[in-house]
Amino acid sequence: MDVDAGLPGLSSVSGAPHDFSRVGPLPPDAKRILAGLGCILDETARVQLADVPGGSGRRDVMVADQPGTAYRYWLRSFSGSGGTTGYLVQLNGCPVSTVGMRAYIAHGDAAPQDVTASILANSALPDAATMAAYAEAGVSEVFAVKEKLANSRVVRWVAEPDVDRPIAKDARTFDRGSMVHIGFLVWEKDRFVFHKTIPASLWPCSKWETLSCSEDPFLKGW
Repeated sequence: MDVDAGLPGLSSVSGAPHDFSRVGPLPPDAKRILAGLGCILDETARVQLADVPGGSGRRDVMVADQPGTAYRYWLRSFSGSGGTTGYLVQLNGCPVSTVGMRAYIAHGDAAPQDVTASILANSALPDAATMAAYAEAGVSEVFAVKEKLANSRVVRWVAEPDVDRPIAKDARTFDRGSMVHIGFLVWEKDRFVFHKTIPASLWPCSKWETLSCSEDPFLKGW
């Protein structure tokens, strides 16, 4: 495995999410993590923020210097027990860049540990032959669904067929064959865990979505 391989990241087409709820200074823990990864930060800058309820009465945060494709950095924190915090980070030239997302876990004020490789090693991702067949059929690279990140501790990995080149339905296709499901990355019990299916309660749905939770075969118990 390539040690520099990252997790499926934010789409290069849409970039960082647009559903931030406020603008404010960069939170201290996000500043510490980003600076430690080599980002050059403007100490006076106001950034895009979304506050998220976390575990153990703590608050999580999603932050980017700006939404859309021109972002330099994006970070989402996940609070755990005993001062443990998980981070998903994607750097887009700050001046450092990453291949997709990278995952870190920090215990208190200790330096965060990069757990990206271990997540990939324990993820039941499609094998190389399957991914090559998808690519040959015009399916996109795997990317992270960003619309739920402000209110869910779950990241979904999907790929998208070319609208002009429909693919045959298989065990991973959903939404009438318009999407390919790769899996879910869930923050649970102080670590990131890969799941092929999850309880629907972990995936916030609204009646305005094109695909309802009840029609999604990878959400159980809806």
